[in-house]
Amino acid sequence: VVSTQSTGMIPWIDQMREQRASSISEVKARLEEFRTYRLTVKPPKTEEKGKLITDYNTLQTKLRLSNRPAFLPSEGKLINDIERAWDNLETTERGVEQHLMSELIRLQRLEHLFARFSQKCDSLAAWITETKAFFKKDNIAEADLNELLGKIKSDDAFDTDMGIHSERLEQIANLAHDMVQQGFSKAAEVAARSQAMNGLWENLLVARTKHREDLEQARETQEKIDQMRLDFAKKANPFNNWLEGAREDLLDSFVCHSIEEVNSLVTAHEEFKACLPEFHQIFLDIQQLQQEIDVIATFGSNPYTNLEVDSLGTKWNELLQLIPQRDQILQDALVKEKKKDELRKTFANHANWFANWTTEEQRKISESTMGPDLSLNEQLAYLAELLEEVEGYKPQYEELENLNKLIQNEVIFNNPYCKHTMESLNVSWEELHNSVARQKNAVENQILVRDSKGINEEQVKEMKSAFDHFDKNDDGRLDHFEFRACLVSLGYNVDTEEHLVNHAADTDRHSDFERVLQMVDPDMTGQVTFNAFMDFMTQEASDMDTAEQIIASFRVLAGDKRYITPEEIRRELPAHQAEYCIARMSPYEGHDAVPGSLDYMSFATALYGQSDL
Repeated sequence: VVSTQSTGMIPWIDQMREQRASSISEVKARLEEFRTYRLTVKPPKTEEKGKLITDYNTLQTKLRLSNRPAFLPSEGKLINDIERAWDNLETTERGVEQHLMSELIRLQRLEHLFARFSQKCDSLAAWITETKAFFKKDNIAEADLNELLGKIKSDDAFDTDMGIHSERLEQIANLAHDMVQQGFSKAAEVAARSQAMNGLWENLLVARTKHREDLEQARETQEKIDQMRLDFAKKANPFNNWLEGAREDLLDSFVCHSIEEVNSLVTAHEEFKACLPEFHQIFLDIQQLQQEIDVIATFGSNPYTNLEVDSLGTKWNELLQLIPQRDQILQDALVKEKKKDELRKTFANHANWFANWTTEEQRKISESTMGPDLSLNEQLAYLAELLEEVEGYKPQYEELENLNKLIQNEVIFNNPYCKHTMESLNVSWEELHNSVARQKNAVENQILVRDSKGINEEQVKEMKSAFDHFDKNDDGRLDHFEFRACLVSLGYNVDTEEHLVNHAADTDRHSDFERVLQMVDPDMTGQVTFNAFMDFMTQEASDMDTAEQIIASFRVLAGDKRYITPEEIRRELPAHQAEYCIARMSPYEGHDAVPGSLDYMSFATALYGQSDL
């Protein structure tokens, strides 16, 4: 019986060892069953086996003692067979326990692999879902070029992330393969999940490829838009600068002083109008370029310029409106400048004639005093006629002044038709008028000296001839060297020329010549007039002069008054003689004195009879 039971237990134990459990709980149940066998089933059997052996040994002993033959169990039931079978059971038990423990470890490992597999699948699936959602919501269509370049760089970096997650997908496949190979009870589920993950990955690759293609296409579009906007800026900015410069030129005020200057502006304006078609074509090109940009650019502004086609169009239209206004302004300026030019020509004709006339009159004045056949009275009459003639041309001079006022009112600064200015003509007129009056006064003084000194015309002519001989520059005056030479030639004993040059340094010495100079040139102007020369010569030559004669002469100048005023002296005598007399006359102290009146009687009495050489 024991042999049979032990032999019968072996298949059960082998079955426990050879049959794979599908779960850890099943293995644990088998272990519990095996432990129950070890604790409850096997101990009775062990006692039964021991009792069997004991009974068998007792039986054999009793049979031997009774001289009976030994008991021989049938084949397979011998004690040795029983011991062998029991040993086999023991060996089988040990194998089953090891098997169950190994199976438990295997299943625990598989469960761990499954947990890792599930976690990796869940994590990868969540990442794929999140990434696909990002691709889907990524607003590529509204991204500008800089944003797209940033997205492309991020997408390039995404390749690294894809590589990492690709390794995770490979790990998932390896885990699935291991679990399937190890006969995991959920192998079908694992294989299906692994296949699903491959499908998700493939879908991700498709989405990612499309996202990259969208990025590249958007970048190409934005680069094209960016280049078009750059081209727009390159055309619009210079065109706008030209518009603003042209507007400034059209509105710029100008001041012209000649027809040539106005014509220069007209020519420049016509050249400007000639280039308008070229710039109009540039504006049309800018408009066309903006239209092309608007077709493909649905958002964003031009980063290269703030200019817009509408503002350029407004400026262009304003420019076109300013052009005819500028045309009119230039035409008005040309008409005005032509009027100015006519005024220049009119002034030039009058001025040139007037300048020639004053020159001719000056020549007549010179001839009046240089003519050898004219007496002083004839010279005086001729000069009176000249003075009347000069006065008769005053309307022409006034007409010139009126023309000059018109020129000044028109702000005319230059006159290419005339080298004369009103200032120079005014000087010529005054010089002419003063020259005639001065020459007439000089002749009157000469007549007065002649009559008062009792000299004749021949003596006057001789004095004039001597004076003119030393007047090298024909200016009607002798400098001090010429005057000294003239005196020497007439036989007067005067200082040497060296003393004349250096006398200014010797302030303590007063030569005879210096005293003469004080009389003929009291203001020390360095010039001696003919009247002063003749006055000196007649004073030196006349032994008949008396104080009464001199007093009589001054009485004539004073209008029979007992005194004379500085104004009357300056009006009737040359400047240097007048100042000489005024400086030496004492104030008049009579009851009929007026402020500034001078005593010419005491002056004549003191002067009478004193010779300087």
